[in-house]
Amino acid sequence: MEEARRATEIAVRKLSENDYDGAKKFVIKAQRLYPNLDGLKQVSMMIGVYKSASNGGEESDWYKILGVDPLADDEAVKKTYRQLALLLHPDKNKFDGAEGAFKLVLEAWSLLSDEVKRASYDQRRKSNKAKIQMQKSTNQQGGVHTRKEARSTEYAFPADASKQREPVMFWSMCTEDARQNGNVRGILILTRQKFVQIVDNLSLKP
Repeated sequence: MEEARRATEIAVRKLSENDYDGAKKFVIKAQRLYPNLDGLKQVSMMIGVYKSASNGGEESDWYKILGVDPLADDEAVKKTYRQLALLLHPDKNKFDGAEGAFKLVLEAWSLLSDEVKRASYDQRRKSNKAKIQMQKSTNQQGGVHTRKEARSTEYAFPADASKQREPVMFWSMCTEDARQNGNVRGILILTRQKFVQIVDNLSLKP
C-alpha cells in the first residue's frame, strides 16, 4: 500500500507540472498495486478532466471534460455531473488541482445543461471538426503532390542535354526473332544532343 501511495503522490506532482500522460502512468501503477487506496479515484478523475481540457483545439471539448457522449440526453449529463462534483469539489477533494478540475466540470455542466448554449456549442464543434478534417485532407494532398514533384525531378531529363559529357541512357529491346532477322522492334536512346525514339521495324544492316 505504501508504494501505491507514493505512486499517487508522484501522479499529483506530475499533474501540477501539466504532465498529464506522466500523471496517468503513475495512477495506473497505483491502481495496480492497491486499487482501493483512499483518494485514488479522485486523483484519477482530476487527471482525466485536465487531460480532456488540454486537447489544443479552439475550444475545449466539454463533452470529454464531463465524460459524456455528445448524444447523451439531459438526464445523463446531469447524473454524470453530480458524480464528478462529489469527487472533485474542494470541500471533499483535498488534492492540489481539485479546485481547477471542479471549475472545468462546472463550466461544462453550465453549458451542456442549457439547451440554447448546447445547441450553439454543437454547431461550433461540428464546424471546427469540418475545418480540421479539411486541413488534414489538404495536408495529405500537399504531401502527395510533393512526392510526385520529387519523383518527377529525380527522373527528369536535364534542361540542357548538351552539357552532358556522355550519353546518359541507352536502352533497346528486341525479341529473339528480331536478333536473328536483324530487326529491332524499338530503340530508345538519350544522347548529348537529343532524345530519340524509333519504333517498329527498323532494319539494322550488318
